[in-house]
Amino acid sequence: MTNEIKYFSRSASELPMIFQFLNTVIAENASNLKILNELKLSVEEIFMNMVRHNETTTKDIAIRIESYKNSISISLIDHEDNPFDIVNTDEIDFDEYFKQKKYGGLGIHLIKKLMDDLIFDHDAGKTTIKITKHIN
Repeated sequence: MTNEIKYFSRSASELPMIFQFLNTVIAENASNLKILNELKLSVEEIFMNMVRHNETTTKDIAIRIESYKNSISISLIDHEDNPFDIVNTDEIDFDEYFKQKKYGGLGIHLIKKLMDDLIFDHDAGKTTIKITKHIN
């Protein structure tokens, strides 16, 4: 099992360093490029939502990667007083969505489709969003 954590400032400019961290840790345990890209896309979406929608703190966002024999879990940990539980979002009626010519707001739904597990936890001012992908 691998368990590594790094901290990143609340900025889109951190994405290249986040991707490097993911590439380094995950590549050792998941040789499947499709899985790596699904994890990177999901982490980017969660990280940028934390940056854009939580203006109550300047604290860094932690990213923890846990690699097991058959799965990889990535947790993003943020400090916030008013958390948004992404797990309990309504399903989207895509026919209606496109009829209304909407754009954006699909990231959470994409994460739910790509990942095998999505867990939300908020305790003592910290929100943890954990995604898991099975690799075998």
